[in-house]
Amino acid sequence: MSAPDAGNGRGIDEIDLRIINALQLAPRSTWLSLAGPLELDAATLARRWNRLSESSLAWVTVTPGPQVLGSIVTAIIEIDCSPALLDAVAARLTCSAHAVTIETSTGRADLLVTAGTADLASMSRFISEEVATIDGVSALRTSVITRWFTEGGRWRLNALAPAERGVLTTGDTRQAGRARTVGISEQDRKVLTMLAYDGRAPMRELADAIGVSPAACKRQVDRLTSSGLVALRCEFARPLAGLPVLATLWCRIEPELLDAAGRILSRAPEVRNCFAVVGADNLVVQLWLHSPAELDAFEIRLRQEFPGLHVGERSIVLYLRKLLGHVLDQNGRRTSTIAPDVWLPSRTESRGSR
Repeated sequence: MSAPDAGNGRGIDEIDLRIINALQLAPRSTWLSLAGPLELDAATLARRWNRLSESSLAWVTVTPGPQVLGSIVTAIIEIDCSPALLDAVAARLTCSAHAVTIETSTGRADLLVTAGTADLASMSRFISEEVATIDGVSALRTSVITRWFTEGGRWRLNALAPAERGVLTTGDTRQAGRARTVGISEQDRKVLTMLAYDGRAPMRELADAIGVSPAACKRQVDRLTSSGLVALRCEFARPLAGLPVLATLWCRIEPELLDAAGRILSRAPEVRNCFAVVGADNLVVQLWLHSPAELDAFEIRLRQEFPGLHVGERSIVLYLRKLLGHVLDQNGRRTSTIAPDVWLPSRTESRGSR
């Protein structure tokens, strides 16, 4: 899975992939605690991560947890553009904190935008006032997401052996079902914004920024993650790590089979996102692949597993411009960050702040 240019210091090699896989499982673990499972000394791990981070090849960030995804409105917006203004439209959308992920696609739409807002009214305003009014947008279609079966924060590399993965303390423990529901304060939002830029920021740095002790800040971060409000995820420049292809399948399946199909598909190693939407196509599956040819093989498996499932549209992303608030270049490196505006304390406050 190593990239062709890994040897000259610009890419991601097999050891880097092991480090990234470990941080997917334990995003804020110390290098000392990861040294044993990865069989590398802590200094080597720190040096390699510093290179990845400083080269914008990999980063740890914050992602909405099930409590947030269950309380906000998310949607997929398909946008048709004038060819001459495609880049200008994408650039305008990139600046929006509500346009969380932006993809240039080969499919029926020029741009595919994943958006998040506090409620349906806010989504309507975002689409009508911020998207539809951009010069160059000729048409758009919106599919509201009704259920997330899995999302990109749960996707994992397969660079570690099962035994190695087993000894790592997972940073993605799903406790939302057992934890009491808690809100997000303004102080929480400050911490989450900082974690969006650097999910491995030292606790003292986070604490100093919000004016509390490191111990109190740790309790705050632990509360946010254990409640299911947020999680941490490790992202990386996939084209430079042998995963250059992001594909989307728009599927239709009988409603009574939707849940079962979504749960099973979510366990497939290629699946980045899987969610139900309102529309003629009611199930969307997005995949990370090594080559376009793998899409055919996946679709054959899909049809064998679910004979009643129909794939209505398939597309491949030409350029992943923005991923969960992180602006990317065409090699997948992070160039800047626009923290997603989904940490909304309340719908009332959200409306009042616009």
